[in-house]
Amino acid sequence: MTGIARPETGRTYAAQVDTVAGVGLIAGSWGLFAATALWIRLHAPSWVVDPLLALAGVGVGVGGLLLLSDVSVASWIVAPLFLAVASVVHVRALFAGSGPLRT
Repeated sequence: MTGIARPETGRTYAAQVDTVAGVGLIAGSWGLFAATALWIRLHAPSWVVDPLLALAGVGVGVGGLLLLSDVSVASWIVAPLFLAVASVVHVRALFAGSGPLRT
């Protein structure tokens, strides 16, 4: 393990559940995602839209991890990164115009 361990637990990562922060972060991130996917995407260039979608994905990932107890360090890295990429890919695929992903 790297980092400075907490003397009471020996852990180097957050082990507490923070329900208010988790739910608040998920709700705020959902609002950002919805606003970006449904409105901002139509009025702004992709270099503005993609980072906003990725930020919303990271917020959902971190908010979800705040609701869990005893989360590993790998989860704090993988979940936000995965949801950042997945949120951008999801919106691009869902609103793909007449491309090959439309049925």
